[in-house]
Amino acid sequence: MIMEDPASKDYKQKRAKANNEKDYKEDLINQLPDGIPIAILSKLSINEAARTSILSRKWRYLWNFFSGTLEFDGSPVMKDMKKDIEKASGRHLQMAMEIMYDAERQMYIRWINELLCSLKSSTLKGLKFWFHVGSGWDIDNWVHFAIQKKVQKLELYFGPTFEYVLPLHWFKLESFNSLCVLRLKSITVTKEMLEYLLCCCPLLETLSLVNSGVPKTMKVSGPSLKLKCLELVRCWELVNLEIFAENLVSFKYYGSHLDTEFKSVPSLVEAAFGGSFMGFIRESFLPQIKVLKLDITQNSPEVIYWLNQLPKLKNLKHLELVACVDEGITLSACVMLFKASPSLWKFTLKMLNTNPTFRTERKFTVECQYSLKELELFGFCGAACEVELVMYMIENAVELQKVTIDTRLPTKPKLRPLGEHFKTWDHEENRKRAWELQKKILQKKIPPGIEFVCF
Repeated sequence: MIMEDPASKDYKQKRAKANNEKDYKEDLINQLPDGIPIAILSKLSINEAARTSILSRKWRYLWNFFSGTLEFDGSPVMKDMKKDIEKASGRHLQMAMEIMYDAERQMYIRWINELLCSLKSSTLKGLKFWFHVGSGWDIDNWVHFAIQKKVQKLELYFGPTFEYVLPLHWFKLESFNSLCVLRLKSITVTKEMLEYLLCCCPLLETLSLVNSGVPKTMKVSGPSLKLKCLELVRCWELVNLEIFAENLVSFKYYGSHLDTEFKSVPSLVEAAFGGSFMGFIRESFLPQIKVLKLDITQNSPEVIYWLNQLPKLKNLKHLELVACVDEGITLSACVMLFKASPSLWKFTLKMLNTNPTFRTERKFTVECQYSLKELELFGFCGAACEVELVMYMIENAVELQKVTIDTRLPTKPKLRPLGEHFKTWDHEENRKRAWELQKKILQKKIPPGIEFVCF
């Protein structure tokens, strides 16, 4: 390799040319209109925004005016240490690792506080705190910061055992009329706080409460309520629910028995129900629903009694069912749902195979014709009742266009103890059974043109 003499004329000319090109590129960046760099930064993550400080002298401190979404869900080191603690054997080792984890968490919280203090923008699009904080010294300040920055989306979760009550006094000090989305997990919302959110946050469109303390009676109504999405999941203290929300589009409830009164929900087209609650079948809004998600893992076999009382779901287009594939239950539940849904377009079944049976499949005769176009099965392991369900649909869904079978482990049930089957899930073996189903049975039965997909 030939080295150029730094004192030579050619070398100096090349250096000058390189410097000119660098200055030219920097000038192009600096010449952007004032609002453009800030708009660019708002589309990035905070880490990406901070890295733009090396672009030019003008951009060095621009990241301090970041106005996008901040998400704090624990540092990568914290996440790795949490996994190691769960795998550790021996109480003394676990205690030592927990001390190290707590030290890392405190460093992470200090970094959060320093970052928040450095931001000079007047608004933020979103703010998310989603990790185990350990202690609550900083939480009130974070909530106050969210209100001051007029965030549009606020998500809060500080751990399953950490008790935190959303502070009404912070909300009353300053107007929080920018809030559009509020998601809370394991956080208590008082009756007064709920009333404030529904009455004094005029732009609120999404309210999600998971594992949270709530009033025994919830009244979701207001003169200018714009709420479009309401989610209530495992809010065990809730006993009565009254809804008067003409803009509500989506409703989700997972929990125990509940007395409900839907006074006015003309826009409601999406609904999801789970837990032991089955009273939804009596709701007057069911015929207008277009997308329905049901989790019946907690109420077999009495689910058959309830589903037998379903009204006609004349507008239902997409049905998603989460079920434990128990003998005689799942297929019966599916048949009842199909018969109640004359316009069904897509059916998704997520199967939790806690005790699969690999017996000889029974044959079913054609009962009625369905307009189903797409069939999806998640958590397929080749159990007899699963094959029977597929064959039933092949025989009865005369307009079927696509069958998707996913043999990967489905979402684990959150309210039901895990069976040994989840610990020994054999993806490759299940995939082989799915292909055998296609080769031995489906190829003979599926009419030409139907797409078969297997994962």
